[in-house]
Amino acid sequence: MKSYDELKAEMEAIQQQMVEAKKNERANALKEVKRLCKEFGFTAGMLKGSLAKGRGVQ
Repeated sequence: MKSYDELKAEMEAIQQQMVEAKKNERANALKEVKRLCKEFGFTAGMLKGSLAKGRGVQ
């Protein structure tokens, strides 16, 4: 059976991985939005109202 300290260290490592995964998901989503904007000729100004609502939410 693992000790409390070992389990706590594993939990912290997993939490860090979750933070990194969330950052990667956001970065990939932004890349996809940029790609689609370029493909369909949208500008940031056209999407400003729709995207601004999600800002600051984690």
